[in-house]
Amino acid sequence: MSGTPLVHPVEMRSGTRKWKDAVTSVLALLHDVYPYGLQPGTAEGAPQDEYELEAGPIVSLLLKNGSVRSDEVDAIWVTWFQEPLSEVIGSEEMSRFCGRLNSLNIAA
Repeated sequence: MSGTPLVHPVEMRSGTRKWKDAVTSVLALLHDVYPYGLQPGTAEGAPQDEYELEAGPIVSLLLKNGSVRSDEVDAIWVTWFQEPLSEVIGSEEMSRFCGRLNSLNIAA
């Protein structure tokens, strides 16, 4: 099997309807917190899919663990924006955001 890339089971589901619906749900929650004050999908804002690269790993965690913690979301955010999301939106909003993520009831 050398030369064959290993694919995480969650990644194999990335093309499914369930995956797409989960990413859409996570994107909607990300849009609700307006991390940088730019309303995605508006003329003055960010593109509608601005946070899709961050939503995918969040969905992966929800599928794998059934929930996500703020430190996990912060780690994802640091990868793309070099700062934790909790510093951008504040710890109280981050706590509410993670609560809403976990209430999506996304499971493998």
